[in-house]
Amino acid sequence: MDEVWEVVVADLYDRGNPSNGASERTLVQGPEGEARRVFADRVADASEHGHQYVKLRCNGKDVESWPQATGWTV
Repeated sequence: MDEVWEVVVADLYDRGNPSNGASERTLVQGPEGEARRVFADRVADASEHGHQYVKLRCNGKDVESWPQATGWTV
């Protein structure tokens, strides 16, 4: 089975009310090298684009994500 790599970003429906959820969209779907390059580029400017998160996935499973989970809870 071929691996399916993709980069997904999420944007909040309402930045003033995060509980309203976010819409996901795929930026790229392709080979691992291309997906990792796009992931790195998008993480570098994710805040400027207002993304809630950026995820690198392989076969539907999260491999890397921004922001990184810290393990801290409030």
